[in-house]
Amino acid sequence: MKKKMLLTMLCVMSVGMTSCGKESNHTDAQPTEILSTNETKQQDESKTEALTEEQALEAIKNYCFVQNPDLKDMVDSEEYTIYWDVSTNDKDEIVVLYRSYTGSETRYYIAPVSGETHVTEMVPGVTDEEQDTDESFNVRDYLQ
Repeated sequence: MKKKMLLTMLCVMSVGMTSCGKESNHTDAQPTEILSTNETKQQDESKTEALTEEQALEAIKNYCFVQNPDLKDMVDSEEYTIYWDVSTNDKDEIVVLYRSYTGSETRYYIAPVSGETHVTEMVPGVTDEEQDTDESFNVRDYLQ
């Protein structure tokens, strides 16, 4: 009698564990795949449109304000000579020049499609030419 009861319990537990395992795996995998596909589509679509000079300029301003929270007040006060200028160079990169209140000139070189940005800096009277910094980021992260 004990053997029969033990065998019956083992069969019920095996069936129960098998059912739970299959249902759980199937349910988890499908939504993850759909989410990944949707995210990839959105990222691909946003990276195919080239940025305009105006978009790049606004994104760099946003970046500067994030890096230096006091900068917005300094710009608004008009006590400092701070400005940004934007152009496109012969390599079809968008170049945003930021002239800091300290007099240093920071240039942001932006790939219009990907948004990848690398940074150089020059301090007139101290350095004769632009020097690469280790700073790089994607300007699209600062678009609003």
